[in-house]
Amino acid sequence: MKRTLALFAVLATLAPLAAHAEDHMSDGRYLAASRCLAYADVSALQGGSDFTALRNATNAGFRNPAIISRARDEARTIRARADALASSGDRGMTTLQQRRDDACSSFSEQGLVRLENSTPAS
Repeated sequence: MKRTLALFAVLATLAPLAAHAEDHMSDGRYLAASRCLAYADVSALQGGSDFTALRNATNAGFRNPAIISRARDEARTIRARADALASSGDRGMTTLQQRRDDACSSFSEQGLVRLENSTPAS
């Protein structure tokens, strides 16, 4: 009887840890989320979109410093290219919005991102 109670106690203690492990993003998903969030930080694309849930999801749990560094480098590159596209007129903005939508589409489908209507104003 004591063994059974001890086993249940251990399982009850480990259950939240197992649930957290399932919620933790893989490195690949983290990098993809980081790319989406890089577009979220582009000033030309501000307004109307909500990335709060995705930001919260990427902040959960421990992440290997090498993956964090890689994500920061990719985000820096995306923002630099995005600024160049944004300054190139309507066609550049359309391309920029499409790239953001592509980078964020799977997160949008999961409900972690709410994107504004990506059709440019006429």
